[in-house]
Parts: sequence; C-alpha cells; structure tokens
Amino acid sequence: MASFLLVHGSWQGAWCWREIVPRLESRGHQAVAIDLPGHGKDTAPRNPIVLQNYVEAIIRALDGVEEPPLLVCHSMGGVISEVAEAVPDRLRALIYVSALLMPNGTSMMKMVERFDPNYLATIAWEDNGRMAMLTPKGAAEFLYGMCPPETVEDAIGRFTPEPVAPFEDVIRVTPERFGSVARYYIECLRDRVVPIELQREMCSTLPCQKVYSIDADHSPFFSAPQELTDILDRIAASLS
Repeated sequence: MASFLLVHGSWQGAWCWREIVPRLESRGHQAVAIDLPGHGKDTAPRNPIVLQNYVEAIIRALDGVEEPPLLVCHSMGGVISEVAEAVPDRLRALIYVSALLMPNGTSMMKMVERFDPNYLATIAWEDNGRMAMLTPKGAAEFLYGMCPPETVEDAIGRFTPEPVAPFEDVIRVTPERFGSVARYYIECLRDRVVPIELQREMCSTLPCQKVYSIDADHSPFFSAPQELTDILDRIAASLS
C-alpha cells in the first residue's frame, strides 16, 4: 500500500479532502491532508506569505508520513513542483488534480490570467490587491458546479482569503531534480476554472507518465470522490 500527502488549492484547506482520506484508508493506504499557511485551521498571518512558505510547510509535513508519499495537489500545482525540486528523493510521485503544471520560469499568476474570465470576475480583492477572496456565487458556480448543495454551503463557510504573493513568485525547477520524480495528471473535463484546453496544453509542455480524465468540475474530491479515489489507487498500484 502507499502513502498519500494531500495539498489543497486556493481558499480551501485540508477539509476539502474529507471524502478522499477515508476512502484511501479503507483500501489500506495512509492518507494525510494538510493546511497550508494561513488556510483552514492554520493561523499564520496571511500577509506576507510567499510561495516558499507553502513549499516549506509541505516539506515539514513529509515527516508525518511513513514512507515517500504520492504528493497530490489540487489547483495550485506550482507548489508541489517546487517541493519536488527541493526534495526529489523524499517523494514517490507527483499527482496534479486539475492543477497548474508549469515549466521553469513561469509564475502561477501568468497561468491564472488564462482562466475563465467569468470566474476571474467573481474574485474580490482586498488589502491593496495583496489578498483575494472568491465570492460565494463564484465558488458555487465555478468551483463546485456539480457538487451537492449542502457540500457547497459548508465549503463556502470554510473559505479563507488567498495571499497573492505566492502566485507572483516564479517557479524554479530543473530536469535533474523536479524532472526525476514521476508525475501524473488528473484532468477534469467540466472544469470552469482551469479550462480543459489549458490543462491539456500544460501536459503537452511537461508530459506526464499518464493522464487520467474525470467527467467532473474543478473539485472532483466533492463531485466525483469515488472516481478520484479509484484513480489515486490505480496510480499507487502502478508504482508498487
């Protein structure tokens, strides 16, 4: 069996993996979900937070898993790319779930500029543009469009503001380190945040060992938890 370390995306926290953790555990895997700094239950000041703070938090979390994990990231995929660059020998694989998979020298903000403009219009800016928050309407329509209403209401109530600085920091990765870690991509066909065309373009630029598809919105951990678990389990089996 395998160990999984699960990393959330913008505005969310470890809570977004609550349907996935027990499903993985029921199959004999170890599954650990974490809060990035300033998210979920983490009380770190959100301003200033930079990309390196996220990277360091994930590296610290590696101590809490029994063996090199499959590192899974939703949406903010640039985070786990930097982790792989820093500690490639401590990872078994990278799994991007409708996430930003970016080449060296690119910032997440550059990729965000290619998101659905209707989605971007639902983001509210605060603190002189250094913090962002998705409106409830934007979350319901774009993040959770195929999710149960009670799940959407609960998720929105848990949202935290998102620091902008990590999205501006440039990703620095090399073929020798980041490129040495096996990577997989799970594309979401009905994603209204990261368009499927952009997902496929990223995978073309940085090819993965395998690309899986889910007929789901941007949040398959809520809209298609069984399918997502099945894919994670298959990836783990392929590596054993």
